[in-house]
Amino acid sequence: MPDFFERLEMLVGQVNRVVLEFFKWLLIAILAIMTGIVVTSVFFRYVLNDALPWSEEIAKFFMVWLTFLAAPVGLSRGAHVAIEALSARLSGRVNQMLQAIIFILIIWLMVVFVDEGSFLTWNARIQRHSTVDLSISYVYVAMPIGCAAIALVALEYLLGAIKGVFDPSRVKERQIDYPMSE
Repeated sequence: MPDFFERLEMLVGQVNRVVLEFFKWLLIAILAIMTGIVVTSVFFRYVLNDALPWSEEIAKFFMVWLTFLAAPVGLSRGAHVAIEALSARLSGRVNQMLQAIIFILIIWLMVVFVDEGSFLTWNARIQRHSTVDLSISYVYVAMPIGCAAIALVALEYLLGAIKGVFDPSRVKERQIDYPMSE
């Protein structure tokens, strides 16, 4: 049984590496675009004395995308806030069971967010931005995409924890960073 979980963990890990690599480059592009928009906005407002009406709103929308795409990358790197007082005192199977429970809860919550985010995205398709003629669903769709990616990362870690419940000696340290290029 642990071999099945190990193979599945490796498969999900390969998918995660591709998705997170794409997200990292997308995050770099979004941050560059956001920075360009804000710098341009400041230049127009204070140098040319002619504010751009769309810049603040578009920058906020990019910030939403930045948040939801960065969250799975942060989870994969172990960068989210964690309370380790209990898990640091546990070892072996008990610690792996606790980890499995935590990742099950994360996956469950992300499935709820994907469902609700999809509902919101679908219902927002007819709403338009106030300063640019674009559907607001383009902003809302960041939630189900980001939460689905978080669930995938959590699934990889859940499979590792389940494997560790069966055989704690086969637990590998979590890879906290997927390299930008190999």
